[in-house]
Amino acid sequence: MKFDPRKEAYNEALDMLTYRKLAAHEKNHELAQLLNRLALIEMGHASFWQRLSEKMEMRIQPMRLKTRLLANLYLVFRKLFGISLTVKLLEMHEESAVKEYSMLLSQEGLFSDNEKSELEVILKDEKDHEQALIDEELRANPERVRDVIYGMSDALVEVLAAVSGLAGVLVKPLLVAAGGLIVGASGTLSMGAGAYVSTQSEKELSGAPTDQRHPTSSAIKSALVTSISYLVGVFPPVLPYMLNASGLLGLLLSYTASAFSLFIVGSLVGVLSGTKPLNRGMEMVIIGIGAALATHAIGIVAGLYLHVNA
Repeated sequence: MKFDPRKEAYNEALDMLTYRKLAAHEKNHELAQLLNRLALIEMGHASFWQRLSEKMEMRIQPMRLKTRLLANLYLVFRKLFGISLTVKLLEMHEESAVKEYSMLLSQEGLFSDNEKSELEVILKDEKDHEQALIDEELRANPERVRDVIYGMSDALVEVLAAVSGLAGVLVKPLLVAAGGLIVGASGTLSMGAGAYVSTQSEKELSGAPTDQRHPTSSAIKSALVTSISYLVGVFPPVLPYMLNASGLLGLLLSYTASAFSLFIVGSLVGVLSGTKPLNRGMEMVIIGIGAALATHAIGIVAGLYLHVNA
């Protein structure tokens, strides 16, 4: 297969435009400066691939609509999910570029000596970009974002399974909703308490001074963030039953809303963990729906043998 440098030129143009757009909307002055600096370097990278394309008599199109759309999607992602996840996503993209350029450099006869030297400089730039983004990620308090995402994912799986099991036993949708909300309230309180105790314990084990009469603000914040995120995850599986959807319709609506939410949350977990977001999203959906179906079957069996029909 013939090497086409236009793909790399478009990728670098996307990086340049993404960094520019993020910098233009960034309130943190230091981060905005970093993003503008990265955009300027990416422009030089795009110019290298453009010259190589012209040398190989391959026509480079002006900035494509797809490129502008993808750059705007990064900006939307930033507004929805915050800087920590956005930086992590950019870091994954830079890591992909490092692997791609390393592979190209290993191929014999693909570049002249001067071109190979230029590409080695570009590869070093990409590694530097990745490290700069890692440093920025560490400053952006990713632990708080992880608390939010994992709290929501726990709620979605647990409450969907509970609601699905109750739907196999109970006929009235409001009773199913009430059961789901009770499970959600219990989970919210237990998750919040667990986050508080965990944060306090970490401080004590690290030797940080603590005043038992006045709980530290970080422990309270951790408890609130975890509780609220768990509570948000309660509603997708419960909402259809709160709206009085019953029977198969209620079950399908609950599963659909939960599957969509699980996919989004799972994809974000993939971004945080450095794995493929789409694969992680599908894995979360399969786990959540699988647990719900198993619990629903248990509910049906319990209803038949215990003669429960409310």
